Amino acid sequence: MKRDQWQVTGDANRKPAGSSRHPSLVTCHTCGFTLLELLVVIAIIALLAALLLPVLSAAKQRAWTAQCQSNLHQIGLGMKMYADENNETYPESGGTILWNATDPQTRKNGWMQQIFSGVQNTNVFHCPGNAQLPAPNQSAFNYFNGVRAAYILAGTFASVRSLKIAFPEAYVLSGDTIDNNQYFAPDDCDKDDYTQNCVGGDDNGTPSVAWQAHARGQNILFEEGHVKFYKGYSTNEMTFRYDTMHGWE
Repeated sequence: MKRDQWQVTGDANRKPAGSSRHPSLVTCHTCGFTLLELLVVIAIIALLAALLLPVLSAAKQRAWTAQCQSNLHQIGLGMKMYADENNETYPESGGTILWNATDPQTRKNGWMQQIFSGVQNTNVFHCPGNAQLPAPNQSAFNYFNGVRAAYILAGTFASVRSLKIAFPEAYVLSGDTIDNNQYFAPDDCDKDDYTQNCVGGDDNGTPSVAWQAHARGQNILFEEGHVKFYKGYSTNEMTFRYDTMHGWE
């Protein structure tokens, strides 16, 4: 019995036939991309980039436009607060006025500085869409003061009186404008539409200032308080006069 048990045990512990005393060596083969596969991957990445870039650019434009509209809403509130404290008149513009300087004729700061106490932040005077413009056309002050009605009536620098405005939902109070060193200096914080049209280009009157601050259009602030994006002058929705629906010219 012991012998049989030994034989079973011995057989159980015996190595299978053909087994080697040393473990076999395994050779690893590294797999790689062929040149054709790499070219296909590069082509796919380039195609995806081409598809995504316009989408990202459009999203950036929408974000800039939205931020600009927010700026104009704050500017509108600042102008309303100024009018409440100044016999219902909006800020008066003069010539080119730098920040902390005064105009020799009006004896006032630039219109943006006049409403500063109501906005408390100079960032609202800067349109984010300015970033896409050539360096000579960029500045910290990118909105105009809509004073054309006052100028037509007075023939000189004058403040717009809110009580005279017959169409507050259509009267252009402010909006985007672009520096071109012909009509506006980049550091001018008193840009206005006294004698140069700032909305919609030559279709609305000459001389006109560059106006497409958002690639295809501009944001406009109306006296009633709303802000809207336009791709040009709108005859039925804009006025630059006190008592009639009239273009800038």
